[in-house]
Amino acid sequence: MARPTQGLHGAGMDLHRHSAHKFPKAGLLATSRGRQWQGVAAELRSHPAGDLPAIVPTQMEITLATRRVPGAHVSRKGAGLRQRTAVEAGTIWLCPVGVGEDDINISAPLTEILHIYLPAERFAALANLYGDARIRADTVRYLADVPDPLIRQIGLSILSELVRESSAGRMMVEAAALALTARVAQAYGHDRPDRADPVCGDHDCPERIQRAIAFIRDNLDRDLGVTELAAAACLSPFHFARLFKRVTGKTPYGFVSAERLARARRLLAERKLPLVDVALSSGFSSQAAFSTAFKRVTGCTPGEYRQLAP
Repeated sequence: MARPTQGLHGAGMDLHRHSAHKFPKAGLLATSRGRQWQGVAAELRSHPAGDLPAIVPTQMEITLATRRVPGAHVSRKGAGLRQRTAVEAGTIWLCPVGVGEDDINISAPLTEILHIYLPAERFAALANLYGDARIRADTVRYLADVPDPLIRQIGLSILSELVRESSAGRMMVEAAALALTARVAQAYGHDRPDRADPVCGDHDCPERIQRAIAFIRDNLDRDLGVTELAAAACLSPFHFARLFKRVTGKTPYGFVSAERLARARRLLAERKLPLVDVALSSGFSSQAAFSTAFKRVTGCTPGEYRQLAP
């Protein structure tokens, strides 16, 4: 038993060397180097805006954004796919073994990003244990914005131990890494159905979109993103955006904008709230932004609309 364990431990050390090459300008906030973790490595990094070097990973990399960065996007290309993902708290990226990334750009500084590295041996051990040759590190799909609460939960538990070492933390992390490997192999191998895009027939698509509409109307006073709306509909962001337009005739952005202005009109007509509170209740960041958007659509300022409303 000692030999395979030491092999995994050695692979874990290689993982840190990989990250030093991929993230030469990133800040290192916390690292598992020196923790004696076996079969897994983790780093918490801050990233400046800019391009990253091209790389072909020799291990599975799972990246988790722990904080939302308004307006920030990560653009990357690998396996012939180009992806552009907003950085929200809980956003997940998968980069499998052997998938060359030759175009990675971070649009704005990212303060806290968790990187978890699993050696290919982890997947091989599972394949041997269960006699399933389909379990391989190089058969995982290259995915961004993965809506997987289980991966997010495991990642956050590893993060907690990374930043606050506990007496039995190594045992927990190694067990979590095994569960993480199993989840990635089970849900995101090439032979598995795309869990991010469940089959949506004509009979249930309108119902899913109505759930998203109800979520929008309940949360108009805060910043909303397509990823969050898609999660409410149990769809991937791409699938959701396409179906939302088909069902409502509007893009998600257009629909949210129209709903916010409709709420603003109602509140203005009621004459109960100050203009600044109407703006904030309708999801605008300031009264000035609200006034500009309102006048662009209606041709009059909120104050003028309030005076003219019956």
